[in-house]
Amino acid sequence: MDNSTRRQFGRTVLAGAAASITGKLLAQGQETACAPPTGEVIEFVIPTNLKNIQRKPISALNQNEINRLRLGYQKLRDLSASDPTDPRGWLQQANVHCWQCGGSGTDIHSSWKFLPWHRAFLYFHERILCKLLNDNTFRLPYWSWDDKSTRSLPAIYRSASINGKSNSLYDEHRSTDAAKGSSMPASIFPQDSNPMNAGNFASFGGSDGHAGSLEDGPHGAVHNWTGSNDDQSSDMGNLWLAGRDPVFFAHHCNIDRLWAEWNRRNPVAHANPTDGSFLGLSFNFFDENKQLVNIKVQDVLDTAPLGFSYPPGAKLAKTKIPKWTQLTYDTGTHLLQLPQTIRARVIAPSVIAVQRSLVVEQVVLPMKSGTYNVFVGEPPAAGADQSTASNYLGYIGLIVSPHMHDHKCSLVLNATTEFLQRAGNGGAMLTFAAAGTTKGERLEFSTAYLTEE
Repeated sequence: MDNSTRRQFGRTVLAGAAASITGKLLAQGQETACAPPTGEVIEFVIPTNLKNIQRKPISALNQNEINRLRLGYQKLRDLSASDPTDPRGWLQQANVHCWQCGGSGTDIHSSWKFLPWHRAFLYFHERILCKLLNDNTFRLPYWSWDDKSTRSLPAIYRSASINGKSNSLYDEHRSTDAAKGSSMPASIFPQDSNPMNAGNFASFGGSDGHAGSLEDGPHGAVHNWTGSNDDQSSDMGNLWLAGRDPVFFAHHCNIDRLWAEWNRRNPVAHANPTDGSFLGLSFNFFDENKQLVNIKVQDVLDTAPLGFSYPPGAKLAKTKIPKWTQLTYDTGTHLLQLPQTIRARVIAPSVIAVQRSLVVEQVVLPMKSGTYNVFVGEPPAAGADQSTASNYLGYIGLIVSPHMHDHKCSLVLNATTEFLQRAGNGGAMLTFAAAGTTKGERLEFSTAYLTEE
């Protein structure tokens, strides 16, 4: 099957998935679930009375904080039941995400809109919870799945009931592994090829035309691991329905924390875009007073005035700009090669520790949600842990909406010894395969770089 036929087949399958999901929404009485918000819109004004309070990892919450979190989500559910039209209620809050990723709104995924839109969503969601709790000190917690010690679904979300009462943090539409408290695979956030090693915002958070490695890496992988994407009734595994699982907000708080931490680690190289077309992007949300508010990207880049921040990571901030070298790509043979000028230096063993990454831009992605491993050369044999293979470079964590097409992203991969040797001696071909399978396809992309720090 050639590429054009494969893409058309993907669109046909995706159309069927869209019909299935739409049918579920209609069956649940959510005919207007993805309708855009309406009403008088006012411009956002940065608050002057919010205290900057650090959001905590769920693992650090005390019992009083856990009780307060459960109470807040119970109040959201109660409000949704008592007045389904209240935009602050549970289903209405979940549908905010539905509208922006599969309904009639502008999709905020697969571009540089992804990070600022979700930060704004979390801010207004947090303010609504503060209002319902009558507690201006409440802050959303984050699920620190980037830490290998907290890679299972937090226990406070797992039980259907607590002391005989419904647990407002529970969701029945989760994968078996998440529901039973299994730990995610270690490869979901490896040291060498995670997005925190991205050398610029386009690679990390995306551009106007493509997604970044954080979105189509651990973000998508955690969604798919938490909610089985093979089941159309899944919540976290389906972008239309993901906001119906309370852990969605804890997951995205961690995404937001990683963005703040990536900025902090290198304020020069890791700066956010300053282009007016980015800063001027705006989105509408209902606030805690049911007022529709228009907020711009430039309003959310500094979190402190919004009343929250995150504990800084262990690594100190630095200002060094990574060295970028564009690799030679032969469109006929589809081989990547190291430029002759750097081959000897890069391939030769060195006593100086150099962090190297392979950045691949405008990668053409599959049309189906899932985890896809990336290799230099063919995938290894079945049955093995593919993430430990010498030719494994990283993965794509993909969760797609039903209407998505021509999906592209940047990937930050591990420039392994095997890749460098192949790229320096004859050329390296990149392939990808659905996790656990051995049938690889050639990875299509526009440009590749070797970054060195």
